Amino acid sequence: MKAVIFDRDGIIIDSESTNIDSTVKAFKELGIKIKEEEKEWIIGRHPDDFKKSFLKKYKFSYEEFKKIQKKEYHELIKTTPLFKKTISLIKELHNRKIPLALTTSSSKRSTSQVLKLAKLDNIFEVIVTSEDYKNRKPSPEPYLVTAKKLNINPKECLVIEDSQVGVESAKAAGMKCFALPNKHTKKQDLSKADKIINSAEEILEFI
Repeated sequence: MKAVIFDRDGIIIDSESTNIDSTVKAFKELGIKIKEEEKEWIIGRHPDDFKKSFLKKYKFSYEEFKKIQKKEYHELIKTTPLFKKTISLIKELHNRKIPLALTTSSSKRSTSQVLKLAKLDNIFEVIVTSEDYKNRKPSPEPYLVTAKKLNINPKECLVIEDSQVGVESAKAAGMKCFALPNKHTKKQDLSKADKIINSAEEILEFI
């Protein structure tokens, strides 16, 4: 592998919880109580992608929801736990001079915020955020854009993902993909991944 590409949410920071909590709070403010099973619609997805599921079931203004959810998210992200083992792995790979990239469905603003919190703001050669492509994961576009910016063949890239949509995106782009599930994604179908691992430390064995 010539490059390693990391997802952000659920890999570097436990923001799957933040995404869920901010969504639940926003709906609550709009008078809607989200059921446990409906939280599955949120995991690994951008609000623009899970909105259809909720709009089919509830009546609300999506623009109003998004405004509240975004505000809640940026407040909660400040105290969201980081995945320290992944951060250590990233720094070790950086020390080994392996090209690194970050590919996320989140915005440039929140990604900059997260990287500063994790002290990784000067590590990645390429950072691809939601502003850089039209079609979000599971489309291969985010990872194809990343490979192009890295100037490396997709087949020579290893992706570290936590969710089903992320794994599907990486594999559709022709990349090797290791799934590193967390408490929110461990029950998702990650069978398309080349390998499912339990800890970021394991990744060094294959690089």
